[in-house]
Amino acid sequence: MSSTSRFAAPGLGLFLALLLLGAGCARPASAAPVAPPPPAPPLLRPTPIVSLGAWTTGSLPETGRLVDGRFRGTSWGGGKPTVERPAWAAVRLQRSYRRLLLTWTSSHNHDYFEQFYGAPRDYRIETSADSIDGQDGTWTVVADVKANPTRSRAHAVPFEGQRWVRMVVTRLPEKVNEWGLFIDELELHDLSDGGNDIWVFLGDSITAGVFDRADERRPSFADSVAALHPGYTPAMINAGLPRLRSWEAIDRVDEVLAFNPEATVVAITLGSNDGDLDKLRAALDGIITKVQGAGKIPLLARLPYQTKYDQDYVAVKNQVIDQLIFERRLLPGPDLYGWFKARPGRLHDGLHPDGPGSADMSREFARAAAPLYPR
Repeated sequence: MSSTSRFAAPGLGLFLALLLLGAGCARPASAAPVAPPPPAPPLLRPTPIVSLGAWTTGSLPETGRLVDGRFRGTSWGGGKPTVERPAWAAVRLQRSYRRLLLTWTSSHNHDYFEQFYGAPRDYRIETSADSIDGQDGTWTVVADVKANPTRSRAHAVPFEGQRWVRMVVTRLPEKVNEWGLFIDELELHDLSDGGNDIWVFLGDSITAGVFDRADERRPSFADSVAALHPGYTPAMINAGLPRLRSWEAIDRVDEVLAFNPEATVVAITLGSNDGDLDKLRAALDGIITKVQGAGKIPLLARLPYQTKYDQDYVAVKNQVIDQLIFERRLLPGPDLYGWFKARPGRLHDGLHPDGPGSADMSREFARAAAPLYPR
């Protein structure tokens, strides 16, 4: 994360100090304003995961790693595919579903728009009803992607009468690691009954780290939701971009939504790199407008407390966030400021949550999301 959040335009330091003093006199920094209750959001419908432990095969061995539920650990290596010699991995399901959501993740890449560590550039998704071994039979292309720029994507695919899903990679980025393609997981979620429990996490390096689902950061957000709401297994896309400022994110949110059109909720943790309160407010307001305009639900978190700097630059930013939640009548996200202020030891560098702190942050998001799930 950039250190630019420590600096601002001339005179802003005094302005921030005065606001901090006023905030301390008026109410605790961790307390949000009392707002009218937001309109009742639509309840999320389950998206059961159906791929864990499924039978797999592919162009290279160890495809079972794609359905073991582990991220940022052992991955499936697909080599260096070409159009003539593609890399492919196929998953066979025991029954048919009307519609599936396929998410793939190459999480050795830390940045959402990073691909050097094994993300595919060109690929297609195929289904088959009659294949016996994942190679033979008739295959139908249900998604064909060229010039993909991301480390993770989600695709809704028709699956009526089908048994197999196959991902075929034909090109990697020009700049790629020496080993080639690496994919952690191919997750398949059942959308047959209108499932829409699909989340995108938009933020900076805090988001990129917390929501990568590495073993040391579990339970993840999806794990926490499953524990709180049996029968729910959310699909997750981590769109964290290190060093991202809010006024830069407003230019990227359209891309992120376009790459994941099935997402229902956009969880936002932005502002830790910002130094201009007016720009922060305008950018977050614009992001909320874009998310709602795309028919998605924004869940805006209060920024985590930090100990990296000798002055608390976060409290006044959270006042901006509180006011936006109040004015836009949003469902409030988690109070990460209050949580980490009470537990500063869970910030491994004074700014980014460590492993247990990441699990805490995921759980706080799951708790804040409770109104979206049936009681």
